[in-house]
Amino acid sequence: MGKRIAYILVAVFLTLVIVGCAAAPMGSGMSREEEAEAPAAMPTMVAEAPAEDASGARPGNQAAVERLIIRNASLDIVVRDTETAVDEVSALAEELDGYVIESNLSEYQEGKQAYLRIRVPAESLDRALERIRELAMEVRRENVSGEDVTDEYVDLQSQMRHLEATEERLLTFMEEAEDTEAALEVYDRLQNIQAQMEQTKGRMQYLEDSAAMATITLNVTPSRLAQPIEVGRWRPQGTLRDAFESLIKVFQFLVDALIVIVVLVLPVLAVIALPLVGLFLLIRWLIRRRRRAKQEDEVQ
Repeated sequence: MGKRIAYILVAVFLTLVIVGCAAAPMGSGMSREEEAEAPAAMPTMVAEAPAEDASGARPGNQAAVERLIIRNASLDIVVRDTETAVDEVSALAEELDGYVIESNLSEYQEGKQAYLRIRVPAESLDRALERIRELAMEVRRENVSGEDVTDEYVDLQSQMRHLEATEERLLTFMEEAEDTEAALEVYDRLQNIQAQMEQTKGRMQYLEDSAAMATITLNVTPSRLAQPIEVGRWRPQGTLRDAFESLIKVFQFLVDALIVIVVLVLPVLAVIALPLVGLFLLIRWLIRRRRRAKQEDEVQ
């Protein structure tokens, strides 16, 4: 009886030893060499957003995240003199360390109309809009919009860190490659990773530049051209515009009909007509041959 108890105690002790040895290697998912090789997070302009909880909200202080907002504005303004207004807006863009992207000037009998696109630093957008309102006689339309690209930028940062870690490992594998075939295979993979890195860097740079500079689109109309012509209650320019639109619709219908005829109807008619024409020519040839044979028989 005493020996049986001793055997049981020895078996329990060996079982505990085996279980403890098996659980020890599972304490860490990464070896010391792998932990040493893991790259540190690169410094970023925007802090990485925390993970979302089950409700979809991101915990933590959102104020700690530097937001990237792409701001755009568009205005339709009426001015006394279009050229003067264009010069003032261009000077304003330079004053605010911005620049003119596009400038178009159209001349009419009543005056000149302009279309401008300028870029100014995002922090100077409100100031630029205020100055533009001051030089305008009337602001007929104004729209200011913003696009938050912070989440996309944070995702690109995370993707960039992953690509850099992969590049570092591939460079190590290339140095340790024992034959040319293995080195070439690693090199091809490395080229692909580096191409993805360049695309990611380009997109990140584009988002940074777009958020740093706001775009303002301007439609500039002179006051003389903006005033409607009205005789009594009749506005001839409205009738002229309606007539012109009707004329455009007629031309559009004719062109569309011509395209349908040339592209669709004529090929279909050709496919249908060719066999019929061939059959007609064959019947006519047979009739003429029969008549000629009949005439030869009569002569003989």
